[in-house]
Amino acid sequence: MRAVHFRGSGRVEISDVPIPEPRGTEVLVRMRSASICGTDRENLMGGGQQKIPGHENAGEVAAVDASMRVHVGDRVAINCHVTCGTCEHCRKGDLHLCGQLNVIGFDRDGGYADYLLVPDTCCMPVPDAITFEQASLIVDMLGTPFQAFKRSGCQAGEQVAIWGAGPIGLGLLMTAVQAGVRAALIDMSEYRLSLAQTLRPEVVINPGTDPVAERLREWTGGRGVQTAFDCVGNEKVSLQALSSLAKKGTLVVVGVSHRLTINPWEHLICRELSILGTRNFNTALFPEMIRLIEAGLPVLAAVTHRFPLQNAAEAFSLFATGECGKILIVE
Repeated sequence: MRAVHFRGSGRVEISDVPIPEPRGTEVLVRMRSASICGTDRENLMGGGQQKIPGHENAGEVAAVDASMRVHVGDRVAINCHVTCGTCEHCRKGDLHLCGQLNVIGFDRDGGYADYLLVPDTCCMPVPDAITFEQASLIVDMLGTPFQAFKRSGCQAGEQVAIWGAGPIGLGLLMTAVQAGVRAALIDMSEYRLSLAQTLRPEVVINPGTDPVAERLREWTGGRGVQTAFDCVGNEKVSLQALSSLAKKGTLVVVGVSHRLTINPWEHLICRELSILGTRNFNTALFPEMIRLIEAGLPVLAAVTHRFPLQNAAEAFSLFATGECGKILIVE
C-alpha cells in the first residue's frame, strides 16, 4: 500500500509498505478521508518522524480478526487515542488523559496511507447521513473546539471573542453561532478572516490594522466579552484575551503554547476571572457532534482543498504556506 512519510525540513515521500494484517481485536480500515492538522507541522518541518503520520481519520472497515465490536463494511471515524481502557480517565471518556496514552499518527502508524490498523475501541460508528469527510473532521477539528465550547459554559446571547481563524478557531466559531452565541473573530490573516465570514461572526478584527481592545469595548458596550478563546497558542494573545474579559469572565486556552506569565491580582482576583485549559474531546460528546452535523453544522465550510494520496507532497507544501483552511487527503 502507499504511505506518506515525513523526512524532515518539509520533505514528504510516498513509499510502498506492506498492508498490515489485523490480529485479535485490531481491525484494518480502508482510508477514505484524513485531514491535515496543525500539529503535523512540527515533525513535517522539523526532523521528520518514523511512523506514518495522520491522526484525523475516517474510513471503512476492510478486515477483522477476532473483533466483536466492528464488522467488515462498517463506516467509522477513528479516535486517535490508544489507551489502557481501565483507568479513571478512560472510564470517564477522557481518553487523552490516560497515563498509557499512545497516539495514532505519532506513536503508531497513522492514516496518511491506503489502510490503517487500529484497535477496535478506536472505531466510532458513523451513520450513513455523515460523509467520510465530515467524520474525519469530527475527531479533532470539531471535537477539540466543541469540548472547549462545552467547558466554557457559554449561553445563547452571550458575547465571546475567538483569537485564531485556523481550523480550530473556525470550529469554535461555527459551534458558537449555531448555539446562538454572539462571536467576534480575531486573526492576522485576511485570507482566513474572509473564509470565516461565511460562518457569520458579528465582528471580524485584524490586529494588524484594527485596534482589538477598542473594537471589543465598542462591541460589548464597554463590558468586555464573557468568554475569550485563545486558539492561537501564544502568550501575547492570551494576555490580550484576558484583558478583554468582562468581570467574572473566562479565558479558555485551546491553542498549544508553553508559557503564560500572569499577575494573579490583576488577571484573576481583581475581576474574578477564570482560566481553563482544554484538549481534544470526551467520547460521550461524539453522538452530540454527529447530531449537530445532521442538523446542519457546516463543518465542511472550513475545508478549502482536497488532494488524493498520490499528491500528498503538494498538499503539505500548501499547508506549510498557511494560505488554506482545512486540507483533506481523500480517496
